Amino acid sequence: MKYIVTLVFILTGVSSAYSQKKCSDFKVGSFIYSKPEFQRFKVSRNETTQIEIDSITGTILEASIVWKSECEYELTYTKISDERGFGMIGQKLTVNILKISGNDIIVTSEGAGIKLELEMTKLESN
Repeated sequence: MKYIVTLVFILTGVSSAYSQKKCSDFKVGSFIYSKPEFQRFKVSRNETTQIEIDSITGTILEASIVWKSECEYELTYTKISDERGFGMIGQKLTVNILKISGNDIIVTSEGAGIKLELEMTKLESN
C-alpha cells in the first residue's frame, strides 16, 4: 500500500510538471492587462509583431518583436495611428517574463527610462 501511495504522488508530480506552461506558450496570442489603468489596451501578438489597441481612443500601436531568449524580447514601436504619439516610433522596450501561473504572466517592461511590472492574461482561443 505504501508503494502505491508513493507511486501516485510521483505520477501526479510528473503529470503536473508536463502541464506547466513555458514562456514559449506566450509568444503568440491575445492578451489583456490586469491593472485597471492598462485594461483598456488589448494586445495581439504573433512571433514578430505586437499590436496594442486602446479600446477607449481607438489608437493602434504596432511594434516589431525580436526574441532575445526564451523569456525575453525586445519591442520596437514601428507605427501608431494617432499622430500625437509620434514620439513612440522607434522607442524600444525590453520585456522579461518573470512568472507564469496558468494563463497569467508577470513581466517587467523597461525602456525610455521607465520600468514597469505588469500582469497579463492570455485569452483562450475560440
